[in-house]
Parts: sequence; structure tokens; C-alpha cells
Amino acid sequence: MERITRQRGLSVRLDCASQPRSSPARIVLIALPAILLFVSSPASPVDADAVPENPTKLLQKAFANQYDVDSTATIELVIRNRSGQERRRNFEAASKIIEDRLHSIGRLTYPAYLRGMTILQIEAQDRSHDAFIYLPSTQTVRRVSTAQRGDAFFGTDVTYEDLERRYARDYDVIDLSTELIGGEPTHVVRAHPQLRQTYHEVVFWLAQSDQVILQAHYFKRGAQEPYRTIVAPRSSMQKTNDHTLPTRLIVENLARGTTTEVTYRQLAINPEIDDRVFSVRTLEQKGPIPASR
Repeated sequence: MERITRQRGLSVRLDCASQPRSSPARIVLIALPAILLFVSSPASPVDADAVPENPTKLLQKAFANQYDVDSTATIELVIRNRSGQERRRNFEAASKIIEDRLHSIGRLTYPAYLRGMTILQIEAQDRSHDAFIYLPSTQTVRRVSTAQRGDAFFGTDVTYEDLERRYARDYDVIDLSTELIGGEPTHVVRAHPQLRQTYHEVVFWLAQSDQVILQAHYFKRGAQEPYRTIVAPRSSMQKTNDHTLPTRLIVENLARGTTTEVTYRQLAINPEIDDRVFSVRTLEQKGPIPASR
């Protein structure tokens, strides 16, 4: 396990009532997307001009890079408990922006008792989501609720919110600072979600060079330490067509003492995907997911 050390640089206070938090020195192992391991080098003085006046624009760029993109991949999730015991989930997955709404579909290929289970999510205009799941045991398609965005995704430390498209307008930014992560300058954006979530506050570390989300820490109300972290190692990034995406994420639930490592294999950025893939008919007819071809 690599350590993450941080050193405070210039801080721009947007809310004088808010006090900066110190993040944990430890990060264990992803992500929809998230979760990265780095070793920081000594910080050098940061030029005030390097900190933009509007941190919301930073989030807009970071979310556009991560979510406003079509992709296909095979995904492996490895869940580890406190004692080191492992469980695995393998998916074939595809996502596409259709009429400015994110559509995503994923089919389990492992373990055997879950093989064939398929979930389809379609972003709705009112920020809710239509979700359908195909159950091979009954060969039926059911509509499911995605109201609880903080719920675990198939028993992992990944949540349904991690898989959804995010918007900067859904957050109230309360603090902006700069730090070095693994020797790389980052903007540190601390914010409160406007929509009801299981967390009260989130801190994003955004690379200054390309706005990639390198880390995200989630806090409960009044907590000084995060209960969940996502790290995306720079060494596992893939860049294509003006998007830089992680191929490895490490999600740690500090409250439960569990971690989920997410590995994206055969990741294709902005491939050609037929819109008809993202339909209930695909579920009913068990049509192929592009990642499986």
C-alpha cells in the first residue's frame, strides 16, 4: 500500500465559517468511475494566479472530462474485507450520451450465480434516473428505484451515485486550495451537495494540468475524517479524444474497513455504439453489450 501525504499550499477562503479539514494519511484501494495511490514530494510555493477565481468552473471541467464521454469496457471489481478475504464481480459495460442524457448498461459475467444479471440506467431530465434490471433466474425485467444514491452497488464499496453523471451546479463550493499529490499540482475543491445524499461534504482533488479527478473524500456531518475515499492513480490513466479517464480506482469505506478495487480493461473512449443497446428490449432479448464483442 502506498501512502498519500499532503502539504497545504495557498488557500482561497470562500466561506470564512468553514475550516479546512485534514485528510487521512492512509488510502487503501477502485470506480464508476473511482481510486488512486500516490506519494507526495515536498511542496513548492504556489503562485496565486494558478488558483482560478471560480472553482465551480473547475468542477464543470472535471465532470465533463469524466462523464461527458461514450465508453465501453470490461470491469473487474475486487472487494476486500478487514481480514483480507476477497469477493469478485466482473461486468461488461457501455455508456453513451444520447440527447444530452447519460445512458449506461452493464451485465454481470462473474460470479456464476449472478451471471447474466443486467442493469440499465437512463438519466432523466429532472435529475432522477430510470433503472431496469434483468433477472436471469426468472427471465424477467423489473423497474427499480435509484432514490438511494448512496446504496452499495452489488455489495461493493462503489455507490450508485458513483455511476451517475455529475454536474457542478449540484454542489455549493465552500473552499478552494492547492496541494501537491505525488508531485503533481492539484486544485482542492471542498463542497456540499445540494441534492440529498448520504454524505454532508465532499473534497475533490483535481489535477491542474487536465482537471482529472485524482481523489474524492466523503464526510458525514461534523466529521473531521472521511468515511469513504476514492483514489484514481495517475499511473493508470488513459487519454484519448481529449478525455483522460482512469483505468483503475480504489474505493475505501473507512467506516466498514472494506475496500473495492475497480479495474477497467479494454477501455474504449468514444467508440461507435448503437443507441438501441440502451433499451429494455436489449434486456429482454439478452442482446450483446458492445464490450463483449
